[in-house]
Amino acid sequence: MKQQLFLLIGLTVLLFSLCIVASAQSDDVEWLEAEEYTLYWGDEVNHSGYLIKAEDFSSAGPSDDENDYVMLTITSMYDDSWGAILSNNTGGLSNNTAFDDRLNITALEIVTGNDIASPYTVLSVAISNSTESIPKTITRMDATFEFDEDFSDEVYMGERAYYSLEMRYLMGDSPGSLMIETEMPDGIVFDPDSDGVWNYSFKPNNIRTLEYSVKALKPGTYEINGTQIEMNLGEKTYSKEMNSSTLVVHGPYIVVTKTLSSDNVSLNNNVNISVEVVNEGDRAAYVSLSDQPPIGGKVISGVMGGSLVLHPDNTFLVEYSVRMDKVGDIVIPSATAKFVDSNEYSGTAYSKRSILQVIDPDVVVASSSGNKEITDETHIEETVQSDASPEQSSQNFAETEEDHGKLQVLYDILDRITEFLNNTKEKIL
Repeated sequence: MKQQLFLLIGLTVLLFSLCIVASAQSDDVEWLEAEEYTLYWGDEVNHSGYLIKAEDFSSAGPSDDENDYVMLTITSMYDDSWGAILSNNTGGLSNNTAFDDRLNITALEIVTGNDIASPYTVLSVAISNSTESIPKTITRMDATFEFDEDFSDEVYMGERAYYSLEMRYLMGDSPGSLMIETEMPDGIVFDPDSDGVWNYSFKPNNIRTLEYSVKALKPGTYEINGTQIEMNLGEKTYSKEMNSSTLVVHGPYIVVTKTLSSDNVSLNNNVNISVEVVNEGDRAAYVSLSDQPPIGGKVISGVMGGSLVLHPDNTFLVEYSVRMDKVGDIVIPSATAKFVDSNEYSGTAYSKRSILQVIDPDVVVASSSGNKEITDETHIEETVQSDASPEQSSQNFAETEEDHGKLQVLYDILDRITEFLNNTKEKIL
């Protein structure tokens, strides 16, 4: 009994000497569904980033003993480490322990004895449903690196926002490499273009700097996630997320919208067109709007443009009517709005182009009734073929198909004269 007590005390001292501390389970923590693992002496299992190892067991006896225990060591992806001694006896050791309200381990079964090849334990392992207790500082990264970042917090349209990240490697050996990744929200682009991923290698006591710039496609307030940093060291990967930031972009943002009263109109009828200009930015701008009628269209009334100072959230609207004198699918050209603000930021905005279908009602009625419009040439060809014999019809068809090139006109005249003489001869006879 004294030997077991000394062994237990020795294991406890060893755990504290490694700065491994287990905490009691909190009653108000919500745990996810647990999983069961069977670990033999020396086995290790990875549960959601926590490596749990069956480090040692109580001394084996002829059979299981109620004082049997298992000693566990736990390391996490966050570079934390703990240890625990779990037992199913009633002598003061518990079969359950929790670590910083993040990991909960229960020893369901502990089996030792001389009659088995290796002692083993059956563990029930669960992690917390809350991420509040997960540490944001990665001790391994912060022990080997110092990071200093700077990001522009306010720019004007057309200007670049700059980011810099200074990385100092503090150790005397080589750490391998760092992978740095950042992602921009919609409306922000890298300038010049980049995929937002960089790899840096380091020498002992080395300093490296990452710098890049971005531009905004439109004014607004943008929330930018923190830069992600990963370091591979041996078989482990350590990660760190830098602070998120906010970028405010000022300037006018001119949007032009062109609308038709209808997508189709009859020939010689009018279509009403409206052009709306809106300033969706946060700065005023002087706007000059111009437009042009579509091909085959004539402006009947209204105005097609104008100039004014357009304040944020204000709208400028022009309307006019066009008479369409051309049949077909007519392209409606873009309206153009040129702008400049007091900060000398300028640009040009365009509306989207569209298609207007102009229909000739007479052609549509003839087509829908099954009638075919017949030209003089078609009528003559059908008359000749209907009055001729089958052999003559075949011959006439072949002659019609024959191509005489530039002399075709003379051959056509000769055919008409021949036809006229034949008809005259039949009447005389």
